[in-house]
Amino acid sequence: MAHDIYAISMSGMSYERARLEAAAHNIAHANTISANATHVVKLKEVASVNSFASLLNSDSAHLTEVAQFKAVYKPQHALADEKGFVYMPDVNIASEMLKMNSATRAYEANVKAFNAYKTMSSKSMEIGK
Repeated sequence: MAHDIYAISMSGMSYERARLEAAAHNIAHANTISANATHVVKLKEVASVNSFASLLNSDSAHLTEVAQFKAVYKPQHALADEKGFVYMPDVNIASEMLKMNSATRAYEANVKAFNAYKTMSSKSMEIGK
């Protein structure tokens, strides 16, 4: 049972860390401009988890890349194509910030659960003294 609590907290922290990394990557590259659609920085997202058991059995959450981009009309830009378009990742900053906030709160909750487990474990060792 004790090992399960440890595994649950560690898996949760790993998953939330991956969500933070993906959101940070997407925000950092929101204004990256490319000359064509094939060279646009790919967005990152955490692969969906089919079940809680699969999350516990994996070492870490898996990041996947998603090719989402938008064409922006900027004929004066040095990287503009012959039609005057540059290409950028299609990042919704508000959505990414919300993901970061949510992942941070969930990570903190997992840390608190893990610390409570450690405290209870150390207190239970003192009972036998």
